[in-house]
Amino acid sequence: MSVQQYLERLFTWESLQNTTRGVEFELKNRLIEGELHEIGNVTLDDETVDPEDITLELSNGTLVEAATVSADDPVPFDLAETVQVIIDAPRLRKGTHTLGMEMDIEGFGMVGFETDDDVTEADLVDVDPAEYTVAELEDLVDELREPVELERLLEREREGKARKTAIEAIEDRLEVAREEAPDEEEIEYTAENADPGGSLVEELLVDILESPQRVTVYLTAFRQQPTTPGAIASQTLFTEEAVEETLGDFEMEGIAERNGDEEYEVVSPVTVIRKRQNRLWNLLSRGL
Repeated sequence: MSVQQYLERLFTWESLQNTTRGVEFELKNRLIEGELHEIGNVTLDDETVDPEDITLELSNGTLVEAATVSADDPVPFDLAETVQVIIDAPRLRKGTHTLGMEMDIEGFGMVGFETDDDVTEADLVDVDPAEYTVAELEDLVDELREPVELERLLEREREGKARKTAIEAIEDRLEVAREEAPDEEEIEYTAENADPGGSLVEELLVDILESPQRVTVYLTAFRQQPTTPGAIASQTLFTEEAVEETLGDFEMEGIAERNGDEEYEVVSPVTVIRKRQNRLWNLLSRGL
C-alpha cells in the first residue's frame, strides 16, 4: 500500500457535509500515536482555503484555530483520536468534491493527502432555497426522496421568497415522497433481527460492499472479532495480504477499526446497511 493510501486513512469516508458552521469533515488517527504540529495547505475543489477560515474541533469539544497550531502548541492526535475540520466556506452543492490537506505530524514532518467525497441528499436538509432559481429548485426537489428534507425546504421557501411555483413544486414532490416512504418501524425491526449471514442481509451487503470478497472478509471478521488478517485468511480462500488490504479499505470507509494489539473490529451489519439506507430502501422493501 502506498504512503498516499495510508495518509488517506486519516480521512473518514462519507464525513464531508454542509453544516450550520460551514463545510466539515472528520480526521481519525488510524495510523500511529502522534501530535499535530502544524496545519499546512488545505484545498477544497482545488481552491486553497485561507488558514484563518479553518477551525479544528477536538474529540472533547475544544475548538482550536488551525492557524495557531504549532510544535509549541500542538494538537493531541492519539491513536483512534478524531478531529473535526470546520471550514468557513459556502455550502457545497450535491455531488463529488475534492479535498486535500497537509499537516505536520510529530515524527513524520509535513505530509498530506487528497481524496474525493460526496455531499449527498441528506446534506441538503438545511439548504437555503433562495440560493436557487425556480428551475434549479425544481431539478433539486426531483432528486430528493426524504420527506424531512422536503418539509424543511418547503418551510424555508415559505419563510423566504415564497415563490408560488417553487412552493407548488416542493409540495408536489413531498406528496409523492410521503407515499413512497417505507414503514420505518418495519424496516428497523427486520434489520435488527436479521441473521448477519442471512440471504437478505448478504444481498444487501453485496450491494453496499460491492464484491463477494469484501462481504466474506467482513462477515468473517464480524463473527471472529476482535480478529487479525491472518485469522481471517485461515478461514477463507484469500491471502493474508489481500485480507489486510480489504480491512484497510474498511478502515477508510468507517466500517472497521484497528486497536493497539493490531486486531480489527467491524461495525454491525445493521450499521453497515444504514450507511447506505437511502440507496437500499427499494431493495430492502422487495426482500420483506
